[in-house]
Amino acid sequence: MKVLGVTGGMGSGKTTVCRIFKTLGVPVFSSDEISKSILFSDEIQKEIIGLFGVRVQKNNRLDKNKLSKIIFSEAGAIKKINNFLHPKVGEAFDFWKSQQKSKLVIKEAAILFESGAYKSCDYVINVFCNEQERIRRVMLRDNRSEAEIKSILSNQLSDDERIYRSDITINNDCKKLLPQVLNLYQDLVSRF
Repeated sequence: MKVLGVTGGMGSGKTTVCRIFKTLGVPVFSSDEISKSILFSDEIQKEIIGLFGVRVQKNNRLDKNKLSKIIFSEAGAIKKINNFLHPKVGEAFDFWKSQQKSKLVIKEAAILFESGAYKSCDYVINVFCNEQERIRRVMLRDNRSEAEIKSILSNQLSDDERIYRSDITINNDCKKLLPQVLNLYQDLVSRF
């Protein structure tokens, strides 16, 4: 079984690319979705409150909005949460992978390189879209301000670095996305 990593900046179209692969029969593990679901556990919420203090708490529960603001505004906070969450996401991926029967599986992660998750991948696909378009998409999708989005993007690898470290980059200009993914899929199936 070969693991394909899919990464890209926020709003680049990683999820769309993964949906196409899933339609083609490739199982997809979304690290971002698993991270979010892990946060719903009472035990995990208590541990995160222990890490960041009561300032991330509201009505004795973790307030994800407060946590998000701290993570993207305070030095060292993003590293602290990543060091806490990513081992748990890695364990979830290992279990999920052990249940798959496919020759190819996808591990989708916005911070594939930053988290070290790329080390478990045989091939890394970067999804690229220009920054202005990504900001526009995320503003529509997440109802965030441009300043919030730029703050989050500043904590991610640069496009140039992601392109350099990936095996291939798909340009998501929306017009030619499907043919790129289909051609890549055929290439990967024949290669692996």
